[in-house]
Amino acid sequence: MRYLIGLFLPALFQGLVVLIIISMNQGNGSWAGLAAFLLGMIAIPLTALINGLYVWKNPQVSILTVIAKTFSLAVIAPLLCMVTLIL
Repeated sequence: MRYLIGLFLPALFQGLVVLIIISMNQGNGSWAGLAAFLLGMIAIPLTALINGLYVWKNPQVSILTVIAKTFSLAVIAPLLCMVTLIL
């Protein structure tokens, strides 16, 4: 259960945000969709790896701490994608 909450849900969240940004920018001449795609290709697996190591190395931590740490790390990539969308 800890791996589901710490790995799968943050990666799913990141993937959905990147997918939404890519679909919002199809055909309007903006490079934000490409930037979100390239950022997502690197950030989603890297975040999953870091979150997996955190969950694996800290088995004694409560589930609320796992949720807070993994989702706070998983928010970085969608925020960067939003910044590229705004710029």
